[in-house]
Amino acid sequence: MSVIRIPRIVRPGVLSHLKPSSLKALLSPFADYFARRGASLDCLRAADPVLDDVVSVIATPVESTPAELVERLELLDLLSDPGCSIHFEDGYEAMVAAWLEPDDSTADLAVKILIHAPDIAWREFDRQALQARRSLVSFSCNPALGFLSPDASRVARLENLLRPWFEQNARSGICSVHTREEAGGVSFVIRHGDLLKRIGVFDENGRSSSRILRPERVDVAHYRHATGEWQISGIGRRLQELYRASFGTVFHASSTALTHAHRYSLEPLREGPAALACDPHARVQFAALSSLKLGLPGGSRIAVCHGNVFEALAGLNPTLLQGAALLEAKLDLKIATRRRLIPVILNPTTDKVSGIQLDDAIAPWLEARGFFNHHESLLLESA
Repeated sequence: MSVIRIPRIVRPGVLSHLKPSSLKALLSPFADYFARRGASLDCLRAADPVLDDVVSVIATPVESTPAELVERLELLDLLSDPGCSIHFEDGYEAMVAAWLEPDDSTADLAVKILIHAPDIAWREFDRQALQARRSLVSFSCNPALGFLSPDASRVARLENLLRPWFEQNARSGICSVHTREEAGGVSFVIRHGDLLKRIGVFDENGRSSSRILRPERVDVAHYRHATGEWQISGIGRRLQELYRASFGTVFHASSTALTHAHRYSLEPLREGPAALACDPHARVQFAALSSLKLGLPGGSRIAVCHGNVFEALAGLNPTLLQGAALLEAKLDLKIATRRRLIPVILNPTTDKVSGIQLDDAIAPWLEARGFFNHHESLLLESA
């Protein structure tokens, strides 16, 4: 079976905003596939093409759907999104100016980027993947083991180390790694297959059926030069162990180079609400403890997650906050440049953090209040 996943059909109106010439450039490499499914691309020759058949084929992928077509449509959707702000690097603005025609829509420009400079599209994909909210496990590295730069040969070696595990664990052998140089280090975007899933679908005639498809999963890893620290996402202990050993082997020449960092601490919360006091004029204007998981001396665990957590703890037992093990906390932070509260979840027992990569104000705020066991500067946001 082809390793594909259901593509989210491009947003309504994206294809209709493309000029016939852009539609032809986007889809013509896959003309045979569309013809086999009864949607000839001859319709694109019309001044005002009717795209119903083409859209129907795009919306109902099958085993023979070209993976390249799926990727093109997803990247087109990303680049033509009004909320997408492409971070063009030096020289890219001139390239775009050379392509842009007076009657081009945003989607027309996106097609030209996909065809003439696909690296720009993939860099935007990577940037957004790195900014998504994830749970990250923190690892430290032996300072005596230097960091080997991620050139093409090392990235290929990393992919070769990862692929057998994905294949042996029913995720297919598909795996690709992109790197992104940042101000304080290097970030990695890992795209791989996930376990097969059966989903309900409708065919072109409206009949209900089901199809087995392989979803794609994206994991990320961050390395920071100043601290020699790694933070890596990935669901499950076995996958985390794979990443720990593989990144250590490739970039530090030792499969045991990375060890759990014991990075995070919840000890400041024992001070009560004062630990979260904020200056309304600072970048982090407000902080609240919205949930807290505790381990009791007898071995049982409780979670307090409604209302004012500090008051609830005091009502249960005034000494509870001092005597219990603090297992996991969720903090809601108000950042000056954001309208909504940003949730940050800290779990010292598993070295996990979720949400810290969303804004560059969060890590310094946590560090200043003692939520890091080590006090080096650590930034996880995308450059």
